[in-house]
Amino acid sequence: MEENESMEPSFGEIVDLVKKYEESVKEHQQVFLEEDNYEQIIQFYLDNRENNKALRVIESALEQFSFSSFFYTKKAEILANQKHFAEALVALDEAEKLDPNDINIFLIRSDVALWEGRHEEAKSYMDYALTLTSEPEDRCELYLELADIYEDQEKYEEVVVALEEALRLNPMSEEGLNRYWFCTELTGKYEESVKFHEELIELSPYSHFAWFNLGHALAGLGLYEKSLEAFGYVTAIDDTFDAAYVCSGDVLYNMERYEESVNFYLDAIKLSKPNKELYLKTAECYEKLEEFSKSRSYLRKSIGVDPYYDEAFYRIGETYRLEEKWTKAVSSFERAVKLSKDNIDYLAALADAYMSVGEGELALDIFEKIFQLDTQTKQNWINLATAYFNVDNYRKAFQVLNEAELKYESSADIFYIKAVFYFQVGNRHEALLNLERGLLTNFNEHTLIFEMDDSLLDNEAVLQVIEQYRS
Repeated sequence: MEENESMEPSFGEIVDLVKKYEESVKEHQQVFLEEDNYEQIIQFYLDNRENNKALRVIESALEQFSFSSFFYTKKAEILANQKHFAEALVALDEAEKLDPNDINIFLIRSDVALWEGRHEEAKSYMDYALTLTSEPEDRCELYLELADIYEDQEKYEEVVVALEEALRLNPMSEEGLNRYWFCTELTGKYEESVKFHEELIELSPYSHFAWFNLGHALAGLGLYEKSLEAFGYVTAIDDTFDAAYVCSGDVLYNMERYEESVNFYLDAIKLSKPNKELYLKTAECYEKLEEFSKSRSYLRKSIGVDPYYDEAFYRIGETYRLEEKWTKAVSSFERAVKLSKDNIDYLAALADAYMSVGEGELALDIFEKIFQLDTQTKQNWINLATAYFNVDNYRKAFQVLNEAELKYESSADIFYIKAVFYFQVGNRHEALLNLERGLLTNFNEHTLIFEMDDSLLDNEAVLQVIEQYRS
């Protein structure tokens, strides 16, 4: 009769073992356990982040099994993670005496050297450890450590080479695949990524992570249809892999196929935990579809996850702006600005909303603040001048535009704006002069004056000057 039942203890059995061990320690009774029982208790404590308890168990285990390299290695690992490097190295020396071919010893030595910035030493440990084993799983782990070393040095091409070696040994390594995707995003080497993942899929056709990375790389190259096909394979292999639905939604959003995009986001929402970014993506789709009420519904869900999510308040304001519900827009923009006081996009949106509800002085205060934060953007000069003009401070408005004219030479839009303002204050001579300067600089931009003041469409003098400069 075949033995099919696993000999591994259940979680309940390990909990009972830990309880018995703790009772014995509490009663000051001498503890005698099998070696694997000690290992199980140590792992239990480590899983529960009780490192000091794990160290005490290791000391007890070493009293019984003083020739076990495993306990010395595990002790070194914990001490290294606690940054007790000198003590960790002492434990590793003991472990190496007992088992000089244990690659875990060199992995920990490498970690210690890496933490202390000794990259070449860390690399030498990995080079040596690779001579000790031919086991694919072990060699994969060593190459992942090499990738860590190169990443710490910001040698991303070497990181990619190390990750490729690791993944050829273990095409299903989630850590390796995740890190490869990160490196591809960082370096932008999408073509190389496509080639490698196609090779990897030949080795392991059912690796949904490999298909996922392939989809990302294809999207990076702008091959959106092929990218969607790759993400489709991901969900065919694992229909609970929510990230593939999100990425499909992102690709479709970039293709302006918003109805399809939102359906993928909704599928992802069903599979994932509440996620403020995913709710935001969904809301943005509904905004594009002009379903503003639905958009706000998902934005409020994102605020439910994070009450301080400034971008969600801003986007709620944007939906109200698009509906020209300015009072509600003001309220939402104010909350966004309260959470992110120096965000220029939020401030500009709030200032425009104040303008639209007739609060010119409040708008001016904000445009002045924006200008203080950023004097390099031409639009900030124009907005500030317009704000002064709207509160009848014409002198300051023209002063700002004159300074902008000097800063941004040959900017036709500044001449056209000055022309409109001069017409509106009744200075026909200066208005026509600035109109001519604008037409000489860039004739094609002259429609700006009609966008600002459509009454100029009936102004004979304006139309005559424009005709004179029409080529």
